[in-house]
This record gives sequence, structure tokens and C-alpha cells, in this order.
Amino acid sequence: MKKTNKTLGIFGNLYAMVFAALLVAISVTGKVYAINIGTELRISYENLPVILSGIMMGPAVGIVVGVCADLCGCLVMGYSVNPIITLGMASLGLTSGIISMFFKNRFSPVSLIVCDISAHIIGNIILKTIGLAVFFGAKNGFFALMGQRALTCIPMVIFELIVFIAILSNKFTQREINRMLAGGKKPKPAVREGDGKIDVQ
Repeated sequence: MKKTNKTLGIFGNLYAMVFAALLVAISVTGKVYAINIGTELRISYENLPVILSGIMMGPAVGIVVGVCADLCGCLVMGYSVNPIITLGMASLGLTSGIISMFFKNRFSPVSLIVCDISAHIIGNIILKTIGLAVFFGAKNGFFALMGQRALTCIPMVIFELIVFIAILSNKFTQREINRMLAGGKKPKPAVREGDGKIDVQ
């Protein structure tokens, strides 16, 4: 069992996978209760859990959560799957997960701000806009659509950062995250509470 868990890494961690599934479910509800402005613009919190999964559990889990959230959301809403949009959702978790790895404290406000904004620029503003333009067209031009989507991202980014900083800056939350990613076991003493490091065995 230990050898299997070592090979699977975090994907062999039941605690982390249950939490990842919860994040997928939250993202789906964000799509269900989204505020749609035509066929091209949307204000929702569906991206928040995907970006959070990347920051907390790394880019691999972020990709899986993003893809599953988009596919499940399309199934629930009756949408046809747009592979470019799905790629955009995956890139949200990938980008936030990779960028967070460059910070000594991935839960610091600076890290969270950079991760969230970067994820939205790549996944939401660029890739999803391409997906919408390819499948639905851009009446006023591609860059006009990109600009409109960038503006709608502003309130979402502000909301997400308030949530991220409020939750992830808390030392108790960081300790519990480390406990969850360690498979429910007490994290190693080398990992200090509040240092933003994640110990995954």
C-alpha cells in the first residue's frame, strides 16, 4: 500500500481526492448559478475552486479538477462540450499550481494575487475567449470580446482574492491543509504552521 501511494503521489491520497471532488461540485454550482450576459460573458464563481485546487494541491490536481468541473457542468446544464473552454478550465488549475510553486510561502497575499490574476489571464481571458470566438463568433471582433471578458473578470478576481486571503492566510487552515495532504496524518514537525508549505508524502 505504501509503495502504491508513493507511486500515485497525491492521487493516492483519499482525503485530498475527496476534497478535490468537493471543489468540482462547488465549481459546477458556480456554473449553474452564473449570471449570463448574452452567450459570451458570464459572472460566476466557477473558476474559484479550480484555481484553489491548483494552489493547494498542485498543477496536476488543478488540471483534473478543471477538466472534471467543466465536463460535469456541461452535463448538468445541457451544454455541448467546447474543448477549448475545457482547456481553459484546465489551465486555471495548471497555471495557479505552477506559479504557486515559485513562492516560498504559497499562501502569502502576494502569491495568491499573482496566481489568481495569472490564471485568469491565461485560462479565462485568452483561452476561453478563443473557445467562444471559434464556436460562437465574435460580433465586434476578437480583441473587443477579450476586453469585455477582461472587464467581467475584475469583480470575480476581487471576490476570489478576498476568499483566498481570508481562508488561506489563516494558520489553522494551513495546518489542516497539510494534515489533509498528508493523508490525515499529523504533518512533519519540519513544516512550520503558517509557512505556506505543503508536505505531501
